[in-house]
Amino acid sequence: MKDEKLVKKIVEDTFKSYEIPPQFVLASRYDESTDTVIFVTNGGKKIVHKVGAPIEHKLTEVEMSGVLPKEESFFVERLNQKITNKELIKNK
Repeated sequence: MKDEKLVKKIVEDTFKSYEIPPQFVLASRYDESTDTVIFVTNGGKKIVHKVGAPIEHKLTEVEMSGVLPKEESFFVERLNQKITNKELIKNK
């Protein structure tokens, strides 16, 4: 069994390598038998990372935080209201 401080450092180093702030991690653990760190983000992404292996793919903001980007809306005088680009294309 590895030391608890060492396991905590391994998990924190994995978060740093993926550039994930700790507040966006729902759960994490270190599996000693396979030498992997497993964690789930607020965005619902489950990552299984082998310690010492290169990062295969960077997470997007949505995958990390679970917060969708806000759509920009524009005021359209013809309709006398604010709408998004998708709605504007539908109304043409």
